[in-house]
Amino acid sequence: MKVGQGNRGKSGQALIVTALIITLLLLSAVYYVLETEKSAVQTQSLNDSDFSIAKLGSRNAMISSLANISNYGVTDVLTEDLNRFSSELLTVAYGQESDLSFTTFNSTPYENGIWISWGQNGSGISSTYVNFSINSSGPRENYHAEYAINVTASLHIEGVCTGDGEEKTVNVTCTVYDENGPALANKINMFYLNQTDGSWLRVDSPNNMTVLDFGNGSYSISFNAYSQQPVEVSAQIQDMRNIFAVANVTCTQI
Repeated sequence: MKVGQGNRGKSGQALIVTALIITLLLLSAVYYVLETEKSAVQTQSLNDSDFSIAKLGSRNAMISSLANISNYGVTDVLTEDLNRFSSELLTVAYGQESDLSFTTFNSTPYENGIWISWGQNGSGISSTYVNFSINSSGPRENYHAEYAINVTASLHIEGVCTGDGEEKTVNVTCTVYDENGPALANKINMFYLNQTDGSWLRVDSPNNMTVLDFGNGSYSISFNAYSQQPVEVSAQIQDMRNIFAVANVTCTQI
């Protein structure tokens, strides 16, 4: 069972606006750089500097899309954002014919470039993977490059609890990752399962929860829960790019 879906719907709508703003700002930067170079060298074709801008733009579009999708947005936004970016990049190209094409990764566990897995085994992942190809033909030279981009937010949690009665002390270790390794979390929310009606109860933070941030992507979280054994907990995180992921685990009684 996924928790917090009502609020996530509103968050997903807000992130659509955020994604568009980020894309427009990025395209403005691309346009400025290309127009500046155009005035200096009219016959220049696409170069490594422009390729770096295109690659950065591709990544930022994927980050915005995954932030939207993981916050209960629609999965189609990935191809829509990349198509829009590709079209705008072609529009601001000069002195040559340029084309940025992409193929979303479709091999298990990815489907249409997207992998969302929020399971019961203590791990959760939100990820997207896309292959790109850029071609440019100009009066002086041709340019071709291929590259792949992966954007990922994931977490792993382990939990133990103490207490013989219904009141338990829960201690959770949470480690957050991005595509490059350990990463910082922008927000962490904790829930535990109400075994009476199957609902998820949010821990009243910060009044009933302490979080120790080790500064390296690892967090130690403690809170009290009123629950029969076993105690099931759920961690929801947003990384510094607002990409959302969830992991659930059954705590070990000690």
